[in-house]
Amino acid sequence: MLDSLYEKALKKKDNINKKISTDFDNLEADPSKDWREYSIPEKDINVTICAGDGSINKKNFMSFIFYAIDAECLVYNTKLNAIESSEIDIIPHHRHVEDRLRGYMGIFEIKNALKAFKKYDIHILLFDGSILGNLIRPFPLETKLKNELKEKIKYDYHSKLEKELKQELEDSNVSITSSKFSKSIEEEFENKIDAMIYLEHLENLMVIGKLLENRNEVVAISKTSTSNEYFESDIPDMALFDRHSRKEGYSTPRYLSPKDLKREDFPVENKFFQDLTFTIFYARLENYKNILKFELPYKADEEQIKELLTRIKSKSAEGYPLLLKKAHHDVVIRRIDLGRLSKIIGFMEKSGREML
Repeated sequence: MLDSLYEKALKKKDNINKKISTDFDNLEADPSKDWREYSIPEKDINVTICAGDGSINKKNFMSFIFYAIDAECLVYNTKLNAIESSEIDIIPHHRHVEDRLRGYMGIFEIKNALKAFKKYDIHILLFDGSILGNLIRPFPLETKLKNELKEKIKYDYHSKLEKELKQELEDSNVSITSSKFSKSIEEEFENKIDAMIYLEHLENLMVIGKLLENRNEVVAISKTSTSNEYFESDIPDMALFDRHSRKEGYSTPRYLSPKDLKREDFPVENKFFQDLTFTIFYARLENYKNILKFELPYKADEEQIKELLTRIKSKSAEGYPLLLKKAHHDVVIRRIDLGRLSKIIGFMEKSGREML
């Protein structure tokens, strides 16, 4: 089978490369108008910077799913400190398992960051991914769950969840707080899984809100992006800027607000989220290295952007923040790790793939 694919690649390579070139050549977009070539100063800056990442992996068994989460937040000034959290558990099969587990990982990452803010005087928090994207991404069951059900869950559990979450953050504990209500949710609602997923969604929004209370220190960084706020093209802005210039620099900022992108109200902290302004820009920290997307949960001008890039570059190598890179490598959960954890637990259940 693979031999035929290799043959097909040889036959079609010229045609495919021509398509790519044609797509770029036919664009009316002009990235030069928005790109600023700028040699970011190399300075040894005294700054306390932290960065976090998380990882999740799962193994499907016939009657349940076994999952593992690992998250880490690294803090550096004159020495390196680490805040770690992890979890292993089982979860029922459900069509939205991937979204649910991704939400768990996000909660762990943010709670680690909140723990760092409490313990250290953080100047810059590097967040892996997009906070705005997390906010406006549609809730998996948004259209399925009736408004009456969502309102009942919020009425019955929001204040309880808020109280438990506050206590947990004060104690610097990291867990899925909403899981404390799983038994009562099971007893109260016929579709217990959907109800539980909605409560977890509320918790996710609540911890994002807590994080953004420190928004002037938060910097979200994405290695990949399909956004097209600049050129409204089928080709992502990141690809257009990357093709335009391989030198250090940044794009002129764009300003976005959740209220411009999300039609529905947020079920919690609605006014706080709707009133936020995000600064979006792209930057390359080193010549010929990868371009990155930056997202600040506040309004910043070009001078502030240049100062921020200088501070971040002082703790970067090969065009990427060192702490983010280390955190990413530290938390990876491999398939072999999941297998070992399964053996420690003593699972005898079949996965259905034993014959392969």
